[in-house]
Amino acid sequence: MSGDAVSALVTFASGIFSSGVSFVVVAASFFGVVGAISVLSRESALAKKVPGHSGGGKVIGVLLICGMLVAIEQIISRGSSQFGWSGASFDEVSYVSESTFGVGAQAANAMLTLIRLLGMVFALMGLMRIKRSMKDGHTGLSASEDVSSGIVRFILGVLAFCNPYLLDALQNSLGLAF
Repeated sequence: MSGDAVSALVTFASGIFSSGVSFVVVAASFFGVVGAISVLSRESALAKKVPGHSGGGKVIGVLLICGMLVAIEQIISRGSSQFGWSGASFDEVSYVSESTFGVGAQAANAMLTLIRLLGMVFALMGLMRIKRSMKDGHTGLSASEDVSSGIVRFILGVLAFCNPYLLDALQNSLGLAF
């Protein structure tokens, strides 16, 4: 019975991971393109209404965030390299050795794969939160709260996405050997 549950978990994680990564990439690209179009059209309309209007830095900031959304895979990869973990892959996790842990390794790897997908979603949510901070009408306090919570979500997303590297770093720093 437990072998059936493990194989169901592995199959579920494999299917949901591949489609989930594709969905997150497409959704991030959509949000980036639509965000860029909307900010450019809004600024164009304001420039026609109010001569001399300049959105300046806010427009450039939104366009940069929209570009980051379109290139979310590269941004997550660059985020992982900031922690010293080069080569973040968008494959399923095979961290736990089956020769050591047997069937439990498959279940652990499936859970780590699902955590990797959750990390990607958190990174997307973080970037969207930072983009939201640049909306017109935000007070300085609410905008700074959006930026700080967006950065935290993005960092947590990268850490969850790079969970095998994080586990290795924790093992090395705590002196644990498995």
